Amino acid sequence: MFSVGSFVSYRAEGVCEITDIRNENFGTVGKDTLYYILSPIHDKKSTFFVPVDNEKLVSMMRKLLSADEIGALIEEQKGVATNWISDSKQRASYFREVLSLGERHELILLVRAVSEFERTQAALGRKVYTTDLSAKERAAKLLLDEFSVTLPITGLDELYEMIL
Repeated sequence: MFSVGSFVSYRAEGVCEITDIRNENFGTVGKDTLYYILSPIHDKKSTFFVPVDNEKLVSMMRKLLSADEIGALIEEQKGVATNWISDSKQRASYFREVLSLGERHELILLVRAVSEFERTQAALGRKVYTTDLSAKERAAKLLLDEFSVTLPITGLDELYEMIL
């Protein structure tokens, strides 16, 4: 169980602070449910209510990694081959899924795959689809959002240097 004041990475929403754990009744007759109340650190106007007893949603609340854990994750992912999905519709669908789940290792692989494809296309004098570049940027921003809480990195260039 998480505690009030803890910071977590939540799905594609990025880093959130658990500001409260309380019972709420959102129209369910006579049934209060205990919720984690999450506030994204970069969007104070948003609030997420995650039912404490919803294992699927709670499993998407991940504790932030330490500097050593981030380093190990990055090193581990450098040994994993990236596979480019040639069908643009399948690739877009896969990228949407990766971005919505916010799994760190998949985000790193997405950034690496698009970056590698970008280099290959540049060598051939071709461009990459804007949707692919947007997915790469979104994935990188999610990683930066989380990693910058623990590590002294402030920009995407520093993040790319770490993971590529």
